[in-house]
Amino acid sequence: MLTILTGEDNKILRTPAKPVVNFDEKLADTVDLMVATMLNPDGQDVTGIGLAAPQVGITEQIIIVTLNVNTKKDPKIVVMMNPEILEASEATTNYEEGCLSLPGAYGRVTRPAKVKVKWQNINGNWCEKKFDKWDARIFLHEYDHLIGKMFVDYLSHKERAKLKDQGKL
Repeated sequence: MLTILTGEDNKILRTPAKPVVNFDEKLADTVDLMVATMLNPDGQDVTGIGLAAPQVGITEQIIIVTLNVNTKKDPKIVVMMNPEILEASEATTNYEEGCLSLPGAYGRVTRPAKVKVKWQNINGNWCEKKFDKWDARIFLHEYDHLIGKMFVDYLSHKERAKLKDQGKL
């Protein structure tokens, strides 16, 4: 199990991650630990639906996303290295988000409703897929961690101040 870093001002969480270059056993072990941590975050009474490497102190472009959330399909965990956004829809959706790195903080975030992305899998092979609904939102939330952004960056000054007053930030 890995320790989840917290705090909106955490330097590692605010530093853009570097591309993964070695697709080896060490990477596979790291990914296994990240998945285990996401599914059972230490000291938290929630299960994550996504996790980015910077959240556990790893400065590489690795994200774990759970697909098919809030659908009738079985959830599917997908591991992505070096993800890139190829297209994002002009249409947007606005839903409440939270983050394992900001325990107890929630806020409504507007994001593109659909995205087309590419990433490398655990073997270094490139994959490409279109995501919509919650799949797109979860991907975009985790992708933001790789570029040093957090969901609270999308909130108004008033919404952030309220979270700070509540001791959530």
